[in-house]
Amino acid sequence: MSLNIHVFIATSKGLVAIQSITDLQDSALQSVITISGSTDLATISPSYHRFVQKSTGLIQSEFGVASFRANISRNIDVGSSWQLPFYLAHFIQANAILSSMQSAQAQHETVQLGQGSPAPGDVVLIATGQINTSSGKIEAVSHLPEKCITASAQIKLWMNKGILVEFFVPASGAQTSDWQQKTKIQQPAAFEHVKGVQHKLLPEVDCAIYPVIDTIQLKEHVTQLLPSSTANENQDKAEASIAFIATGSSVSLNRLRDERMKGNKSVSKGLLSEATLWTSLTTKISAAKLRTASIIIAFMIIAIGSVYTMMNMSSVYPQTRFVTTTKSGLHCDANAVEQLTHVAQQYVSRIPSATLNGVCSLTLITAQKIPQIWLVADSKTLIELSSIAIDNELHWTVPLPQQQQVDREYILIVTERSLDLADLSALKSYLSRLEQAQKPSVEILAMFFSQIAVNPQYISHKLVAPDN
Repeated sequence: MSLNIHVFIATSKGLVAIQSITDLQDSALQSVITISGSTDLATISPSYHRFVQKSTGLIQSEFGVASFRANISRNIDVGSSWQLPFYLAHFIQANAILSSMQSAQAQHETVQLGQGSPAPGDVVLIATGQINTSSGKIEAVSHLPEKCITASAQIKLWMNKGILVEFFVPASGAQTSDWQQKTKIQQPAAFEHVKGVQHKLLPEVDCAIYPVIDTIQLKEHVTQLLPSSTANENQDKAEASIAFIATGSSVSLNRLRDERMKGNKSVSKGLLSEATLWTSLTTKISAAKLRTASIIIAFMIIAIGSVYTMMNMSSVYPQTRFVTTTKSGLHCDANAVEQLTHVAQQYVSRIPSATLNGVCSLTLITAQKIPQIWLVADSKTLIELSSIAIDNELHWTVPLPQQQQVDREYILIVTERSLDLADLSALKSYLSRLEQAQKPSVEILAMFFSQIAVNPQYISHKLVAPDN
């Protein structure tokens, strides 16, 4: 099976599909953009050539190819906001080639750049932003509110068909006065005082909007959407750990891909429709009310959860342990030291803190009845942990953050019930609507899970930066 990921350029006149990218296999040729496979060149074609060139751009430097022919669904005549979506499309295309090679060697699910006509079970990535080709930073672009609003009708149609949609915008441009003025007009009066999240919300857009800082952060997020074999290979080549993304959150496609592998392309429609309803509900809760309500509700949930824990936790989490492997010298080698922590059979547990530059690996060990574990990072990233079975137990690998200059915290969500795509979409949307400076806490997460009748165990852990 193949996962189709379609990339669209958000413009103030509507969405423009990137239909294909072809390696011209001749470095002497100039990169071009043509319109719908015709001989007509897009107005931005000369700028695209400079964007690809190693001397002025970054595509050749990162992906190793000197010239391309790209096709888009209609002409784009001005601006540079096409750079972020084109970078995204090149990243997908590079991974498509990699997954194709892996599939030839073993039976792996592949990924490919879609042609702009999404079907149920596909993924749609929409983006707008200019890239500083020297630093990789994503720079602000104009008409951002108009682009979001113009795309909203099509996004709603896709979501109703069971197509996962994500929208990437420059983090630096999400706080402009233009954006705030537009969103203030579009939002109800109850939202006028919610300054922290106002720049991130547009009620007409049903998918989550992700502000991105640079190309590194963008790739780390999109890697979570790729089939696992491709994602792992991509991370190995980059020699980087899975990162806690600076803003926004990610959602696993494991449930969606499982159903697609079974040939059930309609299952995601109902799940995403349910998630859309939850998204509409959460947008009506102001941040001020969330803080007040979370304090009251969290105490009630924790009290009820404690009773629940006393009655049931011993059978659900009988052997939970946490292993912190640290350096004994300068390197993570055979002399590394393992520190074992028995996780208390209670609603909320905390692992002793560890120093970031001294940690080699983090592993949670549970009974086999635990179907999945999710990590919620302090940056609102949502990551599904992978596991291996050893001696009738599951060993779950906790990824280390790439950004290690400051203290980092995360919360593990352990539950004996699998979260479906609707749950994950709702949680992703819930996290994205927190205030920008607000970090996920047990209280905030408990408030969410009470709404979907799930009683997880929360395991929190702090990783301390070297200088602290």
